[in-house]
Amino acid sequence: MFLYPALLAGFAFVAVPLLVHLINMLRHRRRRWAAMDFLLASYRKQKKWLRLRQLLLLLTRLAVAAVLVMMLCGWTGGRQILGALGGQTTHHIIILDDSYSMGDVSGGGEATSYDRALQALQQLTQRLVNDEGNHQITVMRASRAALAVQGGSDSGDVAADLSSQTVLGDSSLIARVMATAVSPIRTDLVPALDLAGELAAATSADNQYVYIASDFRARDWGSTERLAEAMRKFSSDDLKVRMIDCANRPERNLAVTDLAPVQDVWVAGVPVVVRATIKNYSGREVKNVTLACRVIRYGDEVQSVDPSRRVSGVVDSLPGLVIESLAAGAEITKSFQVFIAETGTHAIEVELPSDALAADNQRTCTLPLSDVERVLVIDSDVDEAGAYTVAAVLDPGSQVRIGAQPDIKPPAFLRSATMEMLAPYRAIYLMDLPQINETTATALQQYVEAGGGIAWFLGDAVEASDYNRILLTQDRRLLPAPLQTIEALPVGGSTQTGDVLFGDNDTFLDPLRSAGDASLSMIGVAKGWTLADDADATGEPRRYRKVLVRRDGVPLVTEHTSGAGTVVTVLSSLAPDWTNWPGDPTFVPFMLLSNARLWSGASASTSHSVTEPLRKTLSTRSYFPEMKLVTPAQSPPRVVMEIIGTEAEADTVRVSLDPVERLIASESNVDELLRPGLFEWGLLKADGGGEVIPSASTIVGGEGDLERADAAEIRRALLPIDVQFVSSEDWRQQNQFAGSSTLGLMLLALLGLLLAAEQALAYWASYHTRAAVSTGGTLAADDPRGGSKRHEFGLAAGGRSA
Repeated sequence: MFLYPALLAGFAFVAVPLLVHLINMLRHRRRRWAAMDFLLASYRKQKKWLRLRQLLLLLTRLAVAAVLVMMLCGWTGGRQILGALGGQTTHHIIILDDSYSMGDVSGGGEATSYDRALQALQQLTQRLVNDEGNHQITVMRASRAALAVQGGSDSGDVAADLSSQTVLGDSSLIARVMATAVSPIRTDLVPALDLAGELAAATSADNQYVYIASDFRARDWGSTERLAEAMRKFSSDDLKVRMIDCANRPERNLAVTDLAPVQDVWVAGVPVVVRATIKNYSGREVKNVTLACRVIRYGDEVQSVDPSRRVSGVVDSLPGLVIESLAAGAEITKSFQVFIAETGTHAIEVELPSDALAADNQRTCTLPLSDVERVLVIDSDVDEAGAYTVAAVLDPGSQVRIGAQPDIKPPAFLRSATMEMLAPYRAIYLMDLPQINETTATALQQYVEAGGGIAWFLGDAVEASDYNRILLTQDRRLLPAPLQTIEALPVGGSTQTGDVLFGDNDTFLDPLRSAGDASLSMIGVAKGWTLADDADATGEPRRYRKVLVRRDGVPLVTEHTSGAGTVVTVLSSLAPDWTNWPGDPTFVPFMLLSNARLWSGASASTSHSVTEPLRKTLSTRSYFPEMKLVTPAQSPPRVVMEIIGTEAEADTVRVSLDPVERLIASESNVDELLRPGLFEWGLLKADGGGEVIPSASTIVGGEGDLERADAAEIRRALLPIDVQFVSSEDWRQQNQFAGSSTLGLMLLALLGLLLAAEQALAYWASYHTRAAVSTGGTLAADDPRGGSKRHEFGLAAGGRSA
């Protein structure tokens, strides 16, 4: 392995000494010389020895050139073969934090914190390939561990991408992990550490290292008790933990934390208010930020899914919402109105400008719009004056469309009512009924628990004992508390208030609260029912909320839930001798807001979390069981899944796609089901037509807070565990040059030895004569011209004549 493989072409330099040797051989010229025969005879006797010296010199020079090139290329060695023959086994456990805050791109560029975490994994693996000894790695993503634990699995093998795999020279070992992306899940690292500890305990190794590649946000690392406890489960006594900090200094981040239509009568042709909540997770104030709003319509013209587009529906852009100013850490809710004339399930999308974290800049929800819904109104009064008052508000006629179609029935209708008879009604208004039998009470309880809404108007005809006995027994909660008596409102009171005041906060009348109690000052109340409830006196939490109260503190309107439905109780009749409220302007908004609250229990969900199952139930009378599911994607093409529903009941098929179950079953399409955005169900109708129904998947808020934790505090909290923090850049440097310094010194020493050997061999292989010595007082002949000493051959070599 080489740090600079581009310089490997320098190995061609090794051939230079060989070429010089060959060229020198070509320069020799053959000449016949009589005296040379003596030398050639001597050379033939020593030819093998001379050639050996020349060969050793040539090989030494080739080795010098090779070592020089290896040092320039940054050779990291190849000792894994030697280590495999008898080295120690080291288990490396890598925990990758892939929660969606790891998509942070602070610091410039397009690399996310998770990209740096993957690079750290790759650099570690490359180093282990060249390290001596046996190395095993376990790689686990935090999101997969959290899903496995959520599904009740305690097997680390289920959540791990790699489980105790031996590191060899094959780069495909981590190829699947390198292809992953940051998940849309918010989670901490405790589940991953727990499951990785189980794997580590089951693996025999001489040494253990734990590497945690994370962004170390304050929200997750502010309290380290659970993390420290999870780390102590690792079996090694000398556990070494390396914290690889993959995040840069956080930059500005705004997040859409919520998007939902206001609970109302969601009927086609009736405007719906949608609220979007935006939070500033930055450390400074932001100004003039535009929130883009879009409506995606899935009307009759959209009959099939189109994976080549980002969404199959028709996209209509709405005027953007401008956030003039938002302080650091502050949150704001913006409202806008949506008008869609077509029935069906449509979608709404909002988007913030690009910032440090893209995952929380966009959010979607659905808006299921039905046609006019029926409501049941029953009045015991012969004249049905109260029933017509309610019906006139819910269906004023003319050009005003509320979405409700009142159906006025006599009390006899309710005596034999069943759940099947009540199910077609979106809400039920019961006015001053004298009695309720057991059959009716059972049907009403089932209706409310299934999501229906009931509004009581209690007058003179009500029998309190019968109501309490039937409506508040056998786990029925159709009244807020036991009815007591009818009490008149005392005459007098403060001149600054009327007979009616607003009650608790967070009720369906909160939109009227901004006008204050003065808006209710014209309402007169003569008498009303009281409740036998001592929760206020004992300090216990009440089962209901006070929507409106009389000036003497007695509740006038209450609301409470039972199952999925809502019950609104008006402790007064609408008759003139009880109150003048039906003639007051506030009665109309009260009825519309209460009607919206009563409808909300049966309203379809407008979004679901990314980790929740995708479910669809179809009637085989209207649809074929075969369907398509197109997953969200920021850029097409999108993935299309072919699905066949399983029979659930008679004439009904059901589909449930649970990412947790699929993870435990080791199926490959888990990532597709975890995408936030709009899923699209492509359905085939029994009449041959098609229909597309969107389903909104959203992330869990909170990860947008990019504040960093203090490394020193984490290190102190985890003592006595050996914890070292290193940035991703320092980690790259450490792994890139790990072992190369020692190896470089070895190569340098080898180069010095080779150079010394080359000089010795060069001297040994060349021709050298001995220095002249005196013989009998006679020295070697000097150059008569004053030159340097020279050797003489022939007759003069023996000496000079006198």
